[in-house]
Amino acid sequence: MKKMTLFSGKTLAATLSITLLSILSINAVTTGEQSPKPIPDDVLKIVNNSCGKCHNQGGSGAALANLNLTKWDNYNAVKQAKKAEAICRVITTEKMPPKSFIKKNPQAVISVEDRATICAWSKQ
Repeated sequence: MKKMTLFSGKTLAATLSITLLSILSINAVTTGEQSPKPIPDDVLKIVNNSCGKCHNQGGSGAALANLNLTKWDNYNAVKQAKKAEAICRVITTEKMPPKSFIKKNPQAVISVEDRATICAWSKQ
């Protein structure tokens, strides 16, 4: 009686890899996970003007610990969504940008329209 090999080691590994990728993709779709997204240009313009000095590379250590815009594309979709919600919350409550920063950088004031733009983006 001859033994039959259905899968070689490489074939089995490839099959398992494809199966695992399929399961992960299906799980991502069913759980609503999305891939990370860059900040849209209209929002980025506002954020860079009002937040970038502290929250981009070379900014304040404490500020970067909370939000590092330079690393935005490295955040996964869930982290991006949480950070976007936090941005909306702190600008709506006028905790950010700090008043001391605004005194030195009056151009960084976030208008009502700009807040609406950022908050609409954060809800996407």
